[in-house]
Amino acid sequence: MADEQGSVTIIFCDICDFDTIVKEYQNTEMVGLLDHVFNAFDQLCEQRGLQKIETVGKTYMAAGGLKLQEELFDQALVSKDPNWRMVEYAFDILNFVEKTRLKDGRQLKVKIGIHTGPCISGVLGSHKPQFSLIGDTVNTSSRVCAKGMENSIHISKVTHAALQKVTDIYTYQQRMTFMKGLGDQETYLVGKRRQVRAA
Repeated sequence: MADEQGSVTIIFCDICDFDTIVKEYQNTEMVGLLDHVFNAFDQLCEQRGLQKIETVGKTYMAAGGLKLQEELFDQALVSKDPNWRMVEYAFDILNFVEKTRLKDGRQLKVKIGIHTGPCISGVLGSHKPQFSLIGDTVNTSSRVCAKGMENSIHISKVTHAALQKVTDIYTYQQRMTFMKGLGDQETYLVGKRRQVRAA
């Protein structure tokens, strides 16, 4: 199974200092922490009409604008631009982690990266087959995340341009970010929301 999805908005969210956290937690504690965090991400994701794709270790991936998945959500919700929904979801994540403490009292920290572009979806494998997204958009989204800052929302130039077409409620800090295989890229940190008007 394979399907051209057209333009899709993808988010990657990485837990920061994961190697240190693993050393400080017992195995069952670590599983409990990840289950707590990713269950919260799942609920917030669904509330924004977005599709969870997968979790791998410390990384959570979701997408907005997938053709078949969009039909499964409330149409009033998915009628809103997926770039706007994704950034709002990123703010939801930051609000959650702000209230989440590790066992030593430190706040949980994450890096968030968002990029928009074409990709292919497919179901891969015969043993425990998995729905996956494939393409440069996925790779770029991961790199935008990796080059972000702790507890900040880092977006690509493409996502920034798409957002500006649908809302003016955010502030932006422009950056030049070097990405492997892509060179210097214009990216943005999304600032706190202004007084919210209809999106």
